[in-house]
Amino acid sequence: MTVLRREGLFVAEITGGLLSARRYVTLDEVKLDKKPFAGMAASAPIFVIPIRETPWFVVHSDGLYAQNAHDALTPLYRGEDAVQLLRCITDLLTTVESKISVRRVLRDYGYGIASAFLAAMLVVGASVAYDAYTSSSTHLLTTVDAHPVFHPEAGAARFTPAEPGSAPKMPAPGMRTVPPAVTSEQSPAVAPADGWSLPLSVRAELPARLSKAASRGLFTVPLSSGHARTIYVFADPACPNCQRMERHIETAAGTVNVVIFPVTIEGREDSLKTLTPVMALPEAERPAAWKRLFAADTGVGVPGSTAVSPAVSDENQAETARGAIGVNEVAFRAYRLPGTPWTISDDGRYVPQSVLSSPAALTDFLNGGDVTRCPYN
Repeated sequence: MTVLRREGLFVAEITGGLLSARRYVTLDEVKLDKKPFAGMAASAPIFVIPIRETPWFVVHSDGLYAQNAHDALTPLYRGEDAVQLLRCITDLLTTVESKISVRRVLRDYGYGIASAFLAAMLVVGASVAYDAYTSSSTHLLTTVDAHPVFHPEAGAARFTPAEPGSAPKMPAPGMRTVPPAVTSEQSPAVAPADGWSLPLSVRAELPARLSKAASRGLFTVPLSSGHARTIYVFADPACPNCQRMERHIETAAGTVNVVIFPVTIEGREDSLKTLTPVMALPEAERPAAWKRLFAADTGVGVPGSTAVSPAVSDENQAETARGAIGVNEVAFRAYRLPGTPWTISDDGRYVPQSVLSSPAALTDFLNGGDVTRCPYN
């Protein structure tokens, strides 16, 4: 693979494991400012070095130098335009590293999903065949966007109707919306009032699938157990609304079994790095590690901040953890969950965030007391 970057008269290139740079020589140097490449005659090579040695590049008064960890400075180029050459190399290396990072995340997800394929089927089942999720107007919900950075939108945003012929729904002020998803043709169904587009018949099957996946001990953080009822929460530690709701979820853990399915919807690679050490722990140790991610002294107590987790020494455990998180990611999208945090009861209903802060309200809701929010009534 060859990656090339041009900056003014300089060209930096990575081919295989080699980094090279060259400078174009023009026939008329006087016109460089106006037409840098007019009358171009040739290019003069500057240097070729193995990229695996990861040299440092630094500009001194007379030019550009390279330095490895244990070597002295090595001059690469002398000239007043050395800063432009450094900028060219920097842009090239940044581009390559971005591509490598994307491939690494995809590889980690791919390897993990392949190694945990049977377990993934317990989580995903037939739902993988469904089309992408649609948007939601649920209060205090961080919705999924096509880009890795999320920003609130000013004013009303456009929503795609859940079904053909239905009226457009307007989001609450400040809500972040999901772009229209390309969906396959399906038979018409009545959209639930909670904004979750998954058919009711499929929702009814989710608790059994989620329970079976949780029993494997690979994909979840069991915050509590021993209660009569269970709720399942898809959450991302980098999600500001997950951070706001964490204390309420921990309160609910005293009333019901709370099972967390960690995902990386908001934080992407940063969330993956944060979650990997947690999911690499034995299942019994994960709840304490999960709570530490949201503790004030880690920085996540402040919405929008990100926790720093210790690295995993055993790469096999880290690989398994990343694979489990990748499976959760597939399930999140297959189930068309509109955003995070998203809570599902053990009878397949969406659990409104408003009832999580009150044990009495949560119990009443699970017992069918709040019929206005129940998609089965």
